[in-house]
Amino acid sequence: MSIEANKEIVRRYFEEAVDQGRVDILEELFTPDCIIHRPEAQEPLKGLEGIRGVITGVADKYSDFKTTIYDLIGEGDHVVARLSHRAVQRGEWKSRIGRHSVDGKRVNWQAIAIFQIKDGKISEEWVCRDELGMLIQLGVIQIDG
Repeated sequence: MSIEANKEIVRRYFEEAVDQGRVDILEELFTPDCIIHRPEAQEPLKGLEGIRGVITGVADKYSDFKTTIYDLIGEGDHVVARLSHRAVQRGEWKSRIGRHSVDGKRVNWQAIAIFQIKDGKISEEWVCRDELGMLIQLGVIQIDG
């Protein structure tokens, strides 16, 4: 597949699956044995059930969720996305430092996601996001000064 076709797969993932919560298209976008590396998961998530959990988790944890893609950079079978998400939190948020009551608070964060594409589908994803910035915005961590 071309680099542009690989970028389009990633774009569809964010626009249709993540932002719209469309779990019905995950089989089109991901290999059955995909591996998802996320900061909040202690172990990589595996398979379509793993990515389905990510998408349903977005809908459970956030309302008014919107992704803005700034860059999609392709090289070989990899696509790197530089993006931001904005949303309103629902209920409790589990970060790497604990659980936080943040219901109704608006938050936005920057992220980098790296995708490996195999046979026209995402086979692996690595996510890095600005959790410290999220914790500060949500009032979990206070900055003196």
